[in-house]
Amino acid sequence: MGGMPVLFVHGVAVREEGDQGWEDLHRATQGVNWPGVQRLLREHVAPTLNPDAPERVHIERVYWGDLGAHFAQGGQFRAARGREVAPEPDPLALDADGLGEALERRLRAAHPVSEWPGVIRVAWGVARDERVRALLADLPPYERWGVLDAAAQARLPAPTRRLEPHLPPGLLRARRQNVKRAMREVRRPLEAFVPLFLGDVLAYLSGRGTPERPGAIPQRVLAGLRAAHAARLHPAEPLVVLTHSMGGQLIFDALHAFLPTDPQGGTVRVDFWCACGSQVGAFHELGFTLSGPQPDASAGGRLGYFWNVWAYSDLLSFRAQGIAPGAHDTAFPLSGLVRSDHLAYLQQADFYRTLAAKVAVHAGPTEVGVGPVESGA
Repeated sequence: MGGMPVLFVHGVAVREEGDQGWEDLHRATQGVNWPGVQRLLREHVAPTLNPDAPERVHIERVYWGDLGAHFAQGGQFRAARGREVAPEPDPLALDADGLGEALERRLRAAHPVSEWPGVIRVAWGVARDERVRALLADLPPYERWGVLDAAAQARLPAPTRRLEPHLPPGLLRARRQNVKRAMREVRRPLEAFVPLFLGDVLAYLSGRGTPERPGAIPQRVLAGLRAAHAARLHPAEPLVVLTHSMGGQLIFDALHAFLPTDPQGGTVRVDFWCACGSQVGAFHELGFTLSGPQPDASAGGRLGYFWNVWAYSDLLSFRAQGIAPGAHDTAFPLSGLVRSDHLAYLQQADFYRTLAAKVAVHAGPTEVGVGPVESGA
């Protein structure tokens, strides 16, 4: 199989099964379903490129999730991974600092936040009181925390004690545990997704290297572009690239910065590039893309038509026309579900049918009856 290549480049927070973070991300967003993307590209775009043998169209992707961010300790910082109630150690097994932290934590759980300043002072005063520690030594272990709580309660300022009866400490503690349990369920998918989303962005920006010495992720992208270029059976065949989200920034940098200095990429040309769910415009205006001082729309002859697809309900997508060189915007109508619309382009047949039409009029092979058209409105 080969010819008429189509290359897909995914965005951040995408992992293959077996890679660290896959289970959490899959639970949060279901991720990018590459077999589904591949099937829809073959069903709707491939017949435009090769109507006689759409099965021969070369469709591949660049996977770079394994090069993105990862949790060095399995994501232990996430609140949703914490235990409901950590068992307290024997107070005498703790030094003054450890006892202060533990006692403060216990007292905060039993008092409204308006009383926390006084609670903190009292907790640490009790923890540092050697007379209290001496008293604990004469008690059996199961009585020690109760005595510490009582000692702290006796030292609380009068306004705090006067306000306390409106909600007993035990009931307040139980209510807070219920709130924590409920909020853990809300936080769980976000705590898995957001750190890896941001982490992958930072991993790329901090590790992409320079045009002369590209980092690991740009090297992966360049290899994908070279392979797609090599899959052409004839030099006149168009190369189509579809990117999602951060994948757009990777291709922008490849076209404007890395390919010009790549000794193996001198003849690589992307005839049609669709950046969907795109942040290219935002990154370019913020100065985070790699390009020369005066980037041109054709990226030095390496780019044909650049179609930037965004949506009002996709809060992670942005305009690019008039900002990133050569971009032509389309606001794509999605379902309006803010939580899922960032991935919705890749799941809708209408998007791929529209993509096929754009490819046909801007980069379609002459055999289809529509010759390649240069970038325009």
